[in-house]
Amino acid sequence: MLAALAMPAQAHDLTWSGFGTVGFAQSDQAYKYQRFIDDQGTFKRDSVIGAQVDLKFNQQWGAAVQAKLAPSDHSDSQWQGFLSWAFVSWRPNDDWLIRAGKIRLPMMLNTENSDVGATYDFARLPLEVYSIAPTTDVIGVSISKTWLGESFDWIAEAYTGEASTYWRYYGRDRTIDRNSPGSWFLPIDMKSSGLVLTARGFENTFRIGYHEGEASRPGTKTGAGFEKIPCGPSECYMLSAGGVDKLRVPIVTLGASVLLPGDFRLTGEYAKAKVESASRGLSRWGGYVALMKRMGAWTPYVSYAKTKSTDDALGVYQQINGNANTVPPPLRSGQTAMADITTPYDQSTLALGTSFWVTSKSVIKAELSRVRTGIASSFVDAPAGSDSGNRHINVFSLSYSFSF
Repeated sequence: MLAALAMPAQAHDLTWSGFGTVGFAQSDQAYKYQRFIDDQGTFKRDSVIGAQVDLKFNQQWGAAVQAKLAPSDHSDSQWQGFLSWAFVSWRPNDDWLIRAGKIRLPMMLNTENSDVGATYDFARLPLEVYSIAPTTDVIGVSISKTWLGESFDWIAEAYTGEASTYWRYYGRDRTIDRNSPGSWFLPIDMKSSGLVLTARGFENTFRIGYHEGEASRPGTKTGAGFEKIPCGPSECYMLSAGGVDKLRVPIVTLGASVLLPGDFRLTGEYAKAKVESASRGLSRWGGYVALMKRMGAWTPYVSYAKTKSTDDALGVYQQINGNANTVPPPLRSGQTAMADITTPYDQSTLALGTSFWVTSKSVIKAELSRVRTGIASSFVDAPAGSDSGNRHINVFSLSYSFSF
């Protein structure tokens, strides 16, 4: 692949393109939401810039490379360069497409183009759904077959690959390795295979997929649970010994976007993942529904999104979090850290926004959203001595996205 990309002079067709978003977001709360958003405002949550080059060597062979600059996936203070795409494609005929290299997975309706804000109307894709997969980029192979129909084109895509990524945790009172609040990132190796079926027409799109993930920790076991041990006059929850070398992570995805009478568009997506480990809150479902209407250059929309961990996972969080109030004060921060490791999710978001298309490739977006958390939500960096449950957060977002 690298040899092919190093010889652009041999390509019959070479196309450069670029994209970016300058996004500002501000909430009415002093604590962080979605890593960066607070009452001081931030450009880090939604801003990204990238470029892509597509090479076509002949009718069958091609290649693509896409790179971007965005906030780091293993630091809350740094920016990082990412290689999102870097693959060679072979199309033996019009119906088949085979890609090998760094590819983005066909998870949700906008996963593959999620970095290019000028391809959708949402100010921000619903995090309740689009964050469920541990990673959306793998180094591997995908094979797709297309069947042309009168109303819909049917596309079946199978893929397999692996990637190294990070999972972020936040300790409201302390992290695992230091006695102060903050975030930490655990490296994870992921292997993923899946099968996705998409029906795409001129006005409507439907998608269903099943993805089988396999997560492991470099050099250590994963999937451990909790156990109670004596600590002073009370008992404390601690991570149990053992675990497994690899952790199975199945994910089911559904999506549909339908044009209704009156030029209204109804879009809905759903995803469900299962994880059996101390971070059992990652076993959750997420879904959203959105209604929008194109009116000239304007596209106003309203959306409602919700995600929730399993009742069992939320119950474990409540047990450990409640136990923190029964142990001696010096031990409390250790117990809240154990509760935070469960990574619970229970929140909903109601959003009202609009996009204004300056040109066909540039758009200004504005959105007001109200977030409500239930038992707890790991999207919220809770203040020390408190927790993330039963909170209301109002967020204003304004962005400009472009592509060329």
